[in-house]
Amino acid sequence: MACNDIRGQQVIDACSELDMAVPEQVVVMGVDNDELLCRMCSPPLTSVIPNAQGVGFRAAEVLARLMDGKLPPSEVQLIEPLGVATRQSTDVVTIDDRDTAAALRYIREHACRGLTVDEVVRNNSVSRSTLERQVRKYLGRTPQAEIRSVQVKRARELLISTDLSAEQIATLCGFEHPEYLHVVFKRVTGMTIGTFRKQAKP
Repeated sequence: MACNDIRGQQVIDACSELDMAVPEQVVVMGVDNDELLCRMCSPPLTSVIPNAQGVGFRAAEVLARLMDGKLPPSEVQLIEPLGVATRQSTDVVTIDDRDTAAALRYIREHACRGLTVDEVVRNNSVSRSTLERQVRKYLGRTPQAEIRSVQVKRARELLISTDLSAEQIATLCGFEHPEYLHVVFKRVTGMTIGTFRKQAKP
């Protein structure tokens, strides 16, 4: 685990120079969830999402206490992070079939542009029947379900880290119709988008 996203990027770059595969051989996680930086990493960097608002409020409370002539709290002030934005750098499912691994990597990289299973097959050296069988073997779900899983992970990340509307998030996650994001999100997570956002951003 790196102390921040910049150091995480440096670790990923060092692994590349040493011909060490991320995440297959080295799992990398950063801190700060710098959206642009994390997405620029290859593979994209998983990062802890800090609670900046919570830190600000706590700092204001301490400052007000000091201005009132009181001593600052003696105990360490711990602010829980909002969560973790999971990306490819910690996706540690080990797949020993090269074609299947390549197809799943393709899904992770392209799911949020409205990817279909047929496109995955066309762009990888694997038949649809083999892909269906192997993805079920390794992940316990269909290739289509894996595409939806990647899209929902991205939607969760955006719901936590941004104030974008559900309609905007649907577009960024590859859903042609925003209503379908609501359906898929509830099916995968067991809660509505509104409920998830309220719990994630109290």
